Amino acid sequence: MIRNHRLLGRLLLICGLLLLPGAAGAQELYTYSVGVFGGIGGSFDADPGGSLSNTGYQVNLSVVTEPRTQLVLRTGRLSLDQDKFFGSLRDAKLSYATIGGEYRVRQDFYESGIYVALGGYRLEGTKASGRDSRDNSWGLSVGVTGELPLKRWLGLQAEISGHYIDFNEEQFFAMGNLGLVVHF
Repeated sequence: MIRNHRLLGRLLLICGLLLLPGAAGAQELYTYSVGVFGGIGGSFDADPGGSLSNTGYQVNLSVVTEPRTQLVLRTGRLSLDQDKFFGSLRDAKLSYATIGGEYRVRQDFYESGIYVALGGYRLEGTKASGRDSRDNSWGLSVGVTGELPLKRWLGLQAEISGHYIDFNEEQFFAMGNLGLVVHF
């Protein structure tokens, strides 16, 4: 039993030493980040329901891959109920998960970034007939970010993004998000 614990300890030490060069090579102050955001958005081509003041939330999970480069998973939901109808749907919601690369540039007191991501999107709601509707599709998003560091491990981040999704009715969406990001 003691021999198994020693073997396990040695394997963990070897794995840790193998992972150190990758983390050190990134030359960033952090390796991982988690962000929680609140936001607004909507669709440009929804008729009716073209309001961009619908509310939502987003969670970002990121890992530094190279200096000034991150791989970011963004997942969230946008409630498209600002107007009575969103296209032919009532109580519509857009859920999404995207993954893509983000390139960042350091300025004097903030960081700015630009990203491109691929994702899966779901538009749900109720038809006028009372029947539930669900439309799933792939999509592409592009966006810009800006982060103001509050502490070494904490930042205030804003994002503006555009999304192209091949849904039956609406295809073009825009979102703006603001929230806190924790780095570790």
